[in-house]
Amino acid sequence: MREILFLRTMHKKILSLIALLIIALPMLGQGLKLQIGGGLAAHYKGTHVVGAYKGGVGYEWEFNQRWTLTPSLNYIAKGMKSPDVVVPFYDPNGNLEYDENGNMRTGLMSRQTTAAYVQLPLMLSYYLRTAESQYVVFSAGPYVAYGVAGKVETKGDTSREGSEKMYYESPTFDQPDVHRFDAGLQAMIGYQFPSSLTLGIEADFGLTKFNATGRNVSGLISLSYRFGK
Repeated sequence: MREILFLRTMHKKILSLIALLIIALPMLGQGLKLQIGGGLAAHYKGTHVVGAYKGGVGYEWEFNQRWTLTPSLNYIAKGMKSPDVVVPFYDPNGNLEYDENGNMRTGLMSRQTTAAYVQLPLMLSYYLRTAESQYVVFSAGPYVAYGVAGKVETKGDTSREGSEKMYYESPTFDQPDVHRFDAGLQAMIGYQFPSSLTLGIEADFGLTKFNATGRNVSGLISLSYRFGK
């Protein structure tokens, strides 16, 4: 119980910090970037996609007119949906149920998992100029992340009792086989407009295991704005 309260408190503090940084961006000088995005997430195989989103801030250091390095602090939501699987029905005593013809009764069970992280990517970018103050941007780099929130929604779990046979929820990172730490590679291709807005397509490829069988993967349409450029 204390661990859950601690994590909830840390979650709120991190969101408050990101909000304060976003509010303070115009006053903090050149190089700061506001980042938002939305798209889809899943695991590499055997799962269905769910919605994903991110928001955060970064700081871009310029080596020259072509190369930059940008560390960021993002709040990002990923997840996946397990496909429907056939499961047997059980009676209140835990015994298998059969219909009048002696056939075992079955149902469909599915699970949707959401997992929110505080994520720290470090992106190396190359700017290819196409016109005055306009660039095609290629970015790639590693990220590390720590899970702070999320829930697992289960439908059709016939091994449960009462209404939970139809639906129940549980915290994502309380599951015995789920890992909070995530790390991988992020890549992005985008176009920077003269207004310092960059519209991009980015993807995260998890290298560490989310659970015993899956690794995170996500694709987002992103929008970033650099102040002072």
